[in-house]
Amino acid sequence: MRLFGMAAATALSTLAGGSMAAVGAPPVALGQAAFLPIDDITTPIFAPNGIEGSLSVSVTIQAGDTQRMERLRQKMPELRAALLTSTLEFARLYASGFRPVDAERLDETLSTALQRVDGDAGRVLILAVSARPA
Repeated sequence: MRLFGMAAATALSTLAGGSMAAVGAPPVALGQAAFLPIDDITTPIFAPNGIEGSLSVSVTIQAGDTQRMERLRQKMPELRAALLTSTLEFARLYASGFRPVDAERLDETLSTALQRVDGDAGRVLILAVSARPA
């Protein structure tokens, strides 16, 4: 499973010319799985006295097959809005610019948001995540 995830991340990185893949990048199909790249998401981390920092996450959607991937591509604005909203809420509740990000909790949060938009969507795979102080 780990090797499969590394292959997917490598393939997506190659498609994007060495950086994270964007929405306009072509979808990637590896064997039976298909991956739909999403633009990086960056949200502020709020503290009681203002903005404490920023949370950045790079993700892709594991669609399962190419037909499902194309159907999800048609819903990209809804998917991106759900992921952005969930990342903002995660940053508000759980993130800090001064400690590591709980990637497992973020993964669950984003996958749940994805499922609300399309119950057959697969899951979100986090390629990179970071929190930085302001």
